Amino acid sequence: MAQEAANKLIEKVCHHLVHGMDITKMEQHFQQTIDMYRQSAQKDRDFWDMLMMNMLYFTENEQVWEQELLKMLKAKKWLTPVALEEELLVHQLRIRQQVAEQIDAAKEVFHQQYIEEGFVEEAIIYDYAYSSAGHSMRADLLMVLVSTPAQTQLLFEADPQETIRIINGYIAYHLDGLLNKTTLR
Repeated sequence: MAQEAANKLIEKVCHHLVHGMDITKMEQHFQQTIDMYRQSAQKDRDFWDMLMMNMLYFTENEQVWEQELLKMLKAKKWLTPVALEEELLVHQLRIRQQVAEQIDAAKEVFHQQYIEEGFVEEAIIYDYAYSSAGHSMRADLLMVLVSTPAQTQLLFEADPQETIRIINGYIAYHLDGLLNKTTLR
């Protein structure tokens, strides 16, 4: 029963985050960022590498987001919004440094993927937008949870791992719905 209540709350918060979102503005934002990367690249592969490095950054942040949420759920105590922002900022700075240090090795892997897996630019652009939007949605969701402790405390009664799985499912569902309404190039 506790998990069911948690799932309903997660569904409600995720819906709230995307309800009324202006798809055109979102698409314009992504297109501007993509165009900026494309213009700063010397060749297509450099452009793809920029998007892939950003995806690596977002993936690393997703893992930290899950760890921080899991810690709070297990402790049955929300950090304050300020404390959470500080904690996430420290992790983001560390991740930026790690990604910068891994850039050459990561590019080698990316270049193999471009050939072996036949990556096409449209797929890389979509994956970049998906990762970026997911990063933003996770940050917003976590801020809602810690900013409304009276309403979100019921998550502490549910299974932490299952709660994270449900959150990730709703985020994926909403991101698919949003990004499928866009045309990015």
